[in-house]
Amino acid sequence: MKWFTNNKKKLEMLQAIRPSSKATLKIQCLMLCNGKVDEAEKLYDYFAKDMPELPDYDAPVPTWFDNTKDVANGIVSWLGQNKDTLAQGYEILRGITGNRLPPLFGAVPDAQATSVANPLPPINE
Repeated sequence: MKWFTNNKKKLEMLQAIRPSSKATLKIQCLMLCNGKVDEAEKLYDYFAKDMPELPDYDAPVPTWFDNTKDVANGIVSWLGQNKDTLAQGYEILRGITGNRLPPLFGAVPDAQATSVANPLPPINE
């Protein structure tokens, strides 16, 4: 009965191997073989022969600041790519609300709105 339980544990441990790098795979093989280096090397060679593109070490986990910077850059680039569509949508909203919203930057205001907003006569009169 002891033989069955030992093999069951080893099978579970073999299924738990998740090689993300050569270093991780070596450590997992060593743990699986209870520190027996010869057995661990054989097991490592068995797994590693089919994975030549496996990196030497795991990639470093990005920091919170790196993630935030990537998200902010993505939002800014999306806004830059879709600025014409967003401006058209804003102009549609302005039309629906009867031009009660201010115009976008760079937009030329219509003549009627400037005459109401600027009731002063010209300087040269």
